[in-house]
Amino acid sequence: MIVPSPDQLVEDNVSVLAKFGYQPFGGVDEDWSAMWTLLKGDFTTVEMPDIADFGGLSLSQQEAAKIYMRRRLIADRFFEECRKGQAELYQGIDTELVERYTLARDAYEDSVNHFGEAREKLADVLRGVYW
Repeated sequence: MIVPSPDQLVEDNVSVLAKFGYQPFGGVDEDWSAMWTLLKGDFTTVEMPDIADFGGLSLSQQEAAKIYMRRRLIADRFFEECRKGQAELYQGIDTELVERYTLARDAYEDSVNHFGEAREKLADVLRGVYW
């Protein structure tokens, strides 16, 4: 469900982004709770041996967790593109295929770095450390 912003500047930006192909997400909402169950163990420490289920997180913790999980989903998509580009290299030497793979690999590496940054921010939020 699209919720329009009361800020006209945001709404204007939507129309500008649409010129470049932006479309609101039209699929099924992610199952944040199930995804969090898979990923929350990455945050256990001696000081925090038990990490709450998604529903037990505060609103700010949930938002930080969703950002972290979205970054993982983005990295997943870039990995798929990287994997596809790498597989195409086996067709034979072709400068365009090498360039495509290089671009896909760089995008994937960047997305992994962003995922790591989101992990660090989420760890801070879980500990109650705010910037």
